[in-house]
Amino acid sequence: MSDEFLQVARQEIQSELAALEKAVIRCKDDSGIFENSKEIKGHLHKLKGLAPMIGEDDVGEMAKATEVVIVHVICKGKTRGSFHVIVGAVSDMKKNFSGLHGSSLSDFKKNIRDILPQVSGL
Repeated sequence: MSDEFLQVARQEIQSELAALEKAVIRCKDDSGIFENSKEIKGHLHKLKGLAPMIGEDDVGEMAKATEVVIVHVICKGKTRGSFHVIVGAVSDMKKNFSGLHGSSLSDFKKNIRDILPQVSGL
């Protein structure tokens, strides 16, 4: 991959993470996550696809796991604990992307399973 592609891709990931964070901050609670779930899903889907293309595999896997949560919310409605999980996910993805090392991928998924045991497919 060219340096130019990597630079553009990194900027796009930063932009998606920032937009995702803004969308989640607006939510305030589980109801807000449900109300904004389609916008949140769009950002997660882009991150899931783009991050692994530039070697950010953990960010991509975290986005993929969080997308499973948001699809559950879209299908089942307001889900208790979804706000907490998604706020944590955004924080971990940002930390991992910037090299600050948020949660490990296994701890990240365990946290989701602990808080939202009703969500399958992780």
